[in-house]
Amino acid sequence: MSSTVYRIVVAADDSPISKKAIDYAVKLCSNLSVPYKLDVVYAIGLNPAGITAFGFMSGLDRMNNVDIQQDAKASIANLNAYLAQFDETKANAVIVKTSTKDCGYIIEDYINQDPPDILVLGSSNKEGIQKFILGSVSDHCLHSCHCPVLIIKN
Repeated sequence: MSSTVYRIVVAADDSPISKKAIDYAVKLCSNLSVPYKLDVVYAIGLNPAGITAFGFMSGLDRMNNVDIQQDAKASIANLNAYLAQFDETKANAVIVKTSTKDCGYIIEDYINQDPPDILVLGSSNKEGIQKFILGSVSDHCLHSCHCPVLIIKN
């Protein structure tokens, strides 16, 4: 943790709950009486290169990755535009992390390399079977990141 600058990281995508998490982090920054740095990280989880008995199937993963990256570019542009309205926060451009891992693991790796003073992220409030099948990035980060985690509920 930083002793001179209070570092806040927001893990975000282009969803309304992520924007709510950014709003909360901005409000938190405005209430701080110490120097701070606000970072917004966007994780892109790509499909790993397919190794299948059917050669044509691995091409589908690569083509899907192109779609994922195009969608991510649009989301990142929207997030940067959203951040631009908060001049007082000194937020940098969105930090993009790409890997063939799940987004929760990408965020965990980024956070644990240089732990911030706090991680803020939104939760879509999945329950039951949906949470079991799809997983929860916020739940993963809560248990795996080596810093305080603030989860903003939808």
